[in-house]
Amino acid sequence: MHGQPFSQIAPDGTSDSAVGLRSDSIERLREQYGYNEVPEHRENLILLYLKNFWGPLPWALEVTILITFIVGKQVEAIAIVLLFFMNAGINIYQRQSADAALEALRKKIQIFTRTKRDNTWITLPVRELLPNDVIRLQTGNIVPADAVVSDGSLSVDFSMLTGESLPKEVASGDKIFSGGIIRRGEATAVVEQIGARTRFGKTTELLETSHAPTHVEQVIFSVIKYFFFVNIGLVIVVIFFGMYAHVPAEQILNFVIVLLLMSVPVAFPAMFAVAQSYGALRLGENDKAKVLVRRLAAVQDGAMMDILCSDKTGTLTMDRLKVNGVTHYGAADDKRVIALAGICSNVADSSSIDDAIFARVAEEGILLPTKTHFEPFNSATKQTRAEFVEGGGQGHVSMGLPEVLLSAGVAYATEALQDVNNFAAKGFRVLALVSGKEDGRRCEGLIVLSDPIRPDASQFIRELSTVGIRTIMITGDGRKTAGTVAEELGLAGEVFTPADLRADPEIASRGSVFAEAYPEDKIFIIKALQKAGHVVGMTGDGVNDAPALRQAEIGVAVENAVDVAKQSASFILTSPGLEGVVQMVTTSRAVYFRLRTWTLNKVIKSIEVVIFTAGIFFITHSYILSPIFAVLLLFANDFVSISVATDRTSSIPNPVHWNIGKLIIGSSVLAIAPLICMTLTYSIATFLMGYSFNSLRTITYVSLVYYGITTLLAIRAWPRGFSAWPSRTLFLAIIFSFGFTFIIATSGFLIVPVSLQVMALIVGIAILNYFAVEVFKRFPLVGNLLGFSVKVSD
Repeated sequence: MHGQPFSQIAPDGTSDSAVGLRSDSIERLREQYGYNEVPEHRENLILLYLKNFWGPLPWALEVTILITFIVGKQVEAIAIVLLFFMNAGINIYQRQSADAALEALRKKIQIFTRTKRDNTWITLPVRELLPNDVIRLQTGNIVPADAVVSDGSLSVDFSMLTGESLPKEVASGDKIFSGGIIRRGEATAVVEQIGARTRFGKTTELLETSHAPTHVEQVIFSVIKYFFFVNIGLVIVVIFFGMYAHVPAEQILNFVIVLLLMSVPVAFPAMFAVAQSYGALRLGENDKAKVLVRRLAAVQDGAMMDILCSDKTGTLTMDRLKVNGVTHYGAADDKRVIALAGICSNVADSSSIDDAIFARVAEEGILLPTKTHFEPFNSATKQTRAEFVEGGGQGHVSMGLPEVLLSAGVAYATEALQDVNNFAAKGFRVLALVSGKEDGRRCEGLIVLSDPIRPDASQFIRELSTVGIRTIMITGDGRKTAGTVAEELGLAGEVFTPADLRADPEIASRGSVFAEAYPEDKIFIIKALQKAGHVVGMTGDGVNDAPALRQAEIGVAVENAVDVAKQSASFILTSPGLEGVVQMVTTSRAVYFRLRTWTLNKVIKSIEVVIFTAGIFFITHSYILSPIFAVLLLFANDFVSISVATDRTSSIPNPVHWNIGKLIIGSSVLAIAPLICMTLTYSIATFLMGYSFNSLRTITYVSLVYYGITTLLAIRAWPRGFSAWPSRTLFLAIIFSFGFTFIIATSGFLIVPVSLQVMALIVGIAILNYFAVEVFKRFPLVGNLLGFSVKVSD
């Protein structure tokens, strides 16, 4: 049997199910068992490094290296290999840095559990659990360790561990295992094993790092693939042209190598890794509103969100319920109603409703009858049930949704429902207390609860509206309560229900409030919005929000969310309020902007290099860039390309969407500026300065580097390139690229040197290129194609 039998737990007397662990035993048990965590398996660094040489992009570069060796260009081939190794090293370094950053985030994402120590229920991080600890589990919790149920019953979902699709029913004496999700019920359990000693050898991981390719990745790879095949087509054309024009085979092969090198974005994997981890770090380190990223891919996807669905309770409200009023019917009085509500609550749980009721019980000094049986809240029946002994007799009471409990045949139901409607119209939440068995059931009274709206909720909704995101409130409250709350929040329009949406799907495009929504309805609403073409976010805190958080592209669990909600979300807020959602949107759009800048820059460079070098080849029958120049060009550009991932960006006022066709057309227009500058430089150097063809190769190399940098500086921010100053990392990378190219070009190392006079000419035209791109990007056609609203007057 795995672990100790339940009957033999704590034979040394350090614990029992009545009082839990004693403080004087904690230190000894900690030395023996350690913490409730599993050492992370780290992939072998050598294997991780070798993976950089496997995949479509590395294969293309490896084929290029092989061709270069075959044609006798050993120096160039070795240089390409060294460049390949260097980029692999940079990628590994960035991945290690990202892993360190994620480890820091992982430590911040904690699961807590209710634990009984020294006969007192406290809340502890699950990391601190020890064998023999007594824990309390309820709907929405993740089982924190292998344990044996000592009291109560649960429905536990072990699908993540065993693959079984149906939840397992467990009762007193049954074992439960770390990582299971409590779908229904409440129970007390005694911990058997922790950490690596658990049956499945792992705790539930709240930070998800592996994922299928995201939409952004797919778009960028599509662009890369497009230009790769364009270059392959051009290679075929060059070969046939060379054969037709009797161009020496060496000239053809050299140009083919250059085209292949220019089509492989060696720095892309490193740049993409940096962009994701940098965005996640910025969110986790934000002093104003920290947001922990559970799913790294969501850092990019958040930029496309245009609708945010929000649960009401605990998200738009404070989740600080208090008993605002009590009504009674028949012979009952207010204290009797409060006492019955106390019987239907559980002190071991940390429910906001239970806390509010017990606070009122304590305030009134009410003694509760002896409880003999308790059934926790069931989302299917919308009620809790309890049995109690009082005055020698047995009593039965239920507390829950008035619309469910106050059915025909329940005494005082008519009066109670009328009061419920009045309270709902004022925005209050109401629970009904019904006593008795099937025959002779009567409504003893109503508990009226108030949950203040978050002070920042209205401002939050307005802020989202200014950045193009529509907020939709989804609540289980009735129409009247939902309408009152929506009015306070500033959500205008008619209140709909899921039934209305099923009857008229067009409501998805205009509805702002959905009332009477059950968990499955939330999923239906989100799917309807997605079907209408929206990218949907969802905020929530409860177990009933978890399916919707997983269904939405962007799931956000608020600060006090239950464990299963955090597990289902993409982002986890760690501070009160909803400012973190706005920060998430801003950061996601900044990451998108950086990825877009890299893509634009890559497309412009590809067009510039292909058209210019191909044009020179067709005119002169000789390649203007040799493989060694292509290698130097990649080396000078790679640090800048990777550093774009850390750049400061302009703000984007609306949700973003990728359109490959428009992106390529818009980039083609922008590429006109550096193409003109390249042609101008080549013409001056050839016809006015009389440089030889070998010197022209050096001039072309320097021009491509310098004009590429000034083009990047122009497109990196809108409406002006320096609307936001470059980050320190990007600035240093640009200085390095400028300096490296200058030294290589003037010293004559590996290439034919050029004079300071021609370097000054190139610098002057590079500045001209910056302003030319600034002009081109302000054309309405370019702004429309690239999806930016550029204000020329700014």
